Amino acid sequence: MRWKNVGAIIAIGVSLFGSCLSASAEEIEPAGYHVYDVQEDQASDNWYGISRGDYLQAAVSKISKGSVAKYASCSGTTFAHRACDRVFVRIYLDQSDNGTSGWGTVNYWTGENYNNSTAHVSTADYQITRDKYYRVKGSHSVTEGEITEVTTTCTDALYFD
Repeated sequence: MRWKNVGAIIAIGVSLFGSCLSASAEEIEPAGYHVYDVQEDQASDNWYGISRGDYLQAAVSKISKGSVAKYASCSGTTFAHRACDRVFVRIYLDQSDNGTSGWGTVNYWTGENYNNSTAHVSTADYQITRDKYYRVKGSHSVTEGEITEVTTTCTDALYFD
């Protein structure tokens, strides 16, 4: 009988400890809209927040054909309305054979700033495999105190012949 009581106390302790660990910053995805731009040798996704008084203002991801045929250039930027505790951007370069399915991440890059209103990351010419489709996905966030606002961007596919 004594072991049952000890087991119950341990179980209660573990559950209370676990509930303490789960308390974290609130994550919010604010309302916004995307503007996609596709040209012959570049594609971009610009996200604009429409909420007033929030922290996350805008986010951009972009892919361009490099100066030489087998290179791509990628970039991403996160904008806050004002200087915040942390501004973050991570971009992923994805590859596909047909441009509509079978996407796989080739590489990724990260940028962040503290007590600032922007974070930016970009690549120099990055060597890619020709005769494939590529896109850039972006993960963007702004943290102020216990609140983190997030959004994502994703360019249209760009064919590299």
